[in-house]
Amino acid sequence: MKPFILVTILAATASLALAVKLINRDSTSHDLVVKCSSTAQTSIGGSSTRDLGNGPCTVTVKKTGSSATASGSQNLMIQNGSVTVAK
Repeated sequence: MKPFILVTILAATASLALAVKLINRDSTSHDLVVKCSSTAQTSIGGSSTRDLGNGPCTVTVKKTGSSATASGSQNLMIQNGSVTVAK
């Protein structure tokens, strides 16, 4: 039983480590189209961060049409209405 619990915890931790994150550096919120395993229309608040899940994930900012794709442990960043892969 203990080895099963340990494997489950390690798998969950590894999964989180590979999650794509979206960071909004703007002080305003943005409406988005997010496509990972499925496509969703959502938003992100100003100066906030959210996990998108395992990649690849493509984020499009509706107002500007700016789009970028990330996978693995890469982060996407919105700044001045444009989304890019964070370095």
